[in-house]
Amino acid sequence: MLQPRSDASGKPHALRVLVVEDNWLIAETISEMLERCGCEVVGPAPDLDSGLTLLENAQLDGALLDVNLSGTMSFPVATALEARGVPFVFLTGYDAGTIFPAEFRTIRRLSKPCDQEQVADILEVWGRMSQPGSP
Repeated sequence: MLQPRSDASGKPHALRVLVVEDNWLIAETISEMLERCGCEVVGPAPDLDSGLTLLENAQLDGALLDVNLSGTMSFPVATALEARGVPFVFLTGYDAGTIFPAEFRTIRRLSKPCDQEQVADILEVWGRMSQPGSP
């Protein structure tokens, strides 16, 4: 299990992870995985507008983004996350060369369905990144 990060007072604080996924069953599965890893789930957001709204109104440690949200691509959410310095991973079955803009072709992708171990590995990295004094 991922160790919670500490806030400014030194108290343990769960990683806050945004989930943007339009398929309710997949969103629930991902949210449960995150919660089992000790994270606080923000969302899930089923569409682009909801994802952007949650992003604007929450302090985040990371995000898991479905690429295709009922025909609308999630790249505007990815751009907003990058602008805020929030790490993210795409959840998809798409090949990088097919639909990904050049600026997102090197971003890590997990194929759906992803497994708990893959998610836990990413969370471990995000946890280290959120520690005070981390680069």
